[in-house]
Amino acid sequence: MRARRRAWVRDYAKNEWRNLKKTGKAWKVERFIALIGVGCPSQKNIFPARAAETIKPIIDGGSDARLWDDDDSQHRHSTVYIQLPTPAPANHYRLSVLIIPVPESMPKYQITSRLASNIDQHWRNNPNPPAWHDGYSVSFTIPDKQWITSNYTDSDLIARQNGERKSATWGRGGSFGIRERVRAQLIELAFQQWKRQAYRPYERFAIIAGIAYPYGVKTADPDNAAETVNTILHSGTRIGAWPDVNSQHCRGVAFVRLPNLMTGNHMVRLFVFPVPENFQMAQSIAESSIDAWGEHDRRMR
Repeated sequence: MRARRRAWVRDYAKNEWRNLKKTGKAWKVERFIALIGVGCPSQKNIFPARAAETIKPIIDGGSDARLWDDDDSQHRHSTVYIQLPTPAPANHYRLSVLIIPVPESMPKYQITSRLASNIDQHWRNNPNPPAWHDGYSVSFTIPDKQWITSNYTDSDLIARQNGERKSATWGRGGSFGIRERVRAQLIELAFQQWKRQAYRPYERFAIIAGIAYPYGVKTADPDNAAETVNTILHSGTRIGAWPDVNSQHCRGVAFVRLPNLMTGNHMVRLFVFPVPENFQMAQSIAESSIDAWGEHDRRMR
């Protein structure tokens, strides 16, 4: 069922991308940011990064339409999730996908430094910035057994508990409940690691989630790990790092790839930045990309 749904979404998205390409509203890019807006059927605040699994086949559809050579981390530098200001129709979710080209040659765009610099500019005109207004980072080391991605079926998670990479078979019904059990283990693991690190509670914040895979993993997408990251963020609510991770408090989550680790573990590094009340993540990303292109063009002269 899950595979059929993803195939349907990918086919639907491919046709939409092709139509946009034919009308000149979409064109091929080399390196880009995918800014994802998520609207739910009601006006309530949601956690938009939960849409990551639906977004993956939509981006794959763009690859099928030859809008980018691949959707790996070398081309899709970052995927950013925000909530749309207007609700979707009843019984539907609305997704907007904004593709923002960024420089592929030196100086390459790096969202960690660019977004941090843009947020700092927002605070410069504020007479009362919060403590730690330049943000902080916390890191979480996750072993294979507790690592959850959109590419793993429940059968895969069972196999990984036994030291295997993937399941040889699936669908036999012996893996019911495994995802919930692994998620519960991950919440506790992250909670213990939260306790050993310094953090500052913020009322409103933006997050960059840096993903480091084990040695040998080449071009995996960082937001494949959205399920793991979301679980770590919820453990942050439990420890008091923030009131909640819905869009009232978390104004956006950006996923980016970090260099591989030399060990068999995975790592999630969260860069957490406080933001002003009127902060708009989409505007900040757009401004940071414009600044990057300006610097790129100056150096090319």
